[in-house]
Amino acid sequence: MRGKQRAERARRLVGMKAATQQTARGADVAGDALTRLVSGRTHVFVYQTSPGGRAERYVEYAYFRPDGHFVYRNSLWAKNPDGRDGDHWHVDGPRLCMLNAEFSSTEQCYRLAVRQDGRVQYYIDDPGSETDRLLTKVTDDVIEGAPRP
Repeated sequence: MRGKQRAERARRLVGMKAATQQTARGADVAGDALTRLVSGRTHVFVYQTSPGGRAERYVEYAYFRPDGHFVYRNSLWAKNPDGRDGDHWHVDGPRLCMLNAEFSSTEQCYRLAVRQDGRVQYYIDDPGSETDRLLTKVTDDVIEGAPRP
């Protein structure tokens, strides 16, 4: 990893640790309740900065098709309404695991919690890693079905 990438990763890690410490955790969701929280729904995340750091509205959509196919879209470059072949999701007890080939060639797992206002918190589940148990994102909306174009 190059120096600039290492510095960016360290900056993000500091931010994730601070967000985790400063944010009240909602009620953990597991098993069948976790499946009901995601299956057939789209989790929407709205940011005011794009991944490249530009000040612009950037939206991500995570659609958990009931058949186990995971569809990731965003407002800048991932626009295929069917997602990528092979991307998938499943619930493993308290963990939501998914393969999103837009970002990783390996499955990523999270523990989800629901705040009183209904927003869903994603905590990384990667035992032994420096990001394990850190809050990584919070939904802005949860909608029934696939994301609207």
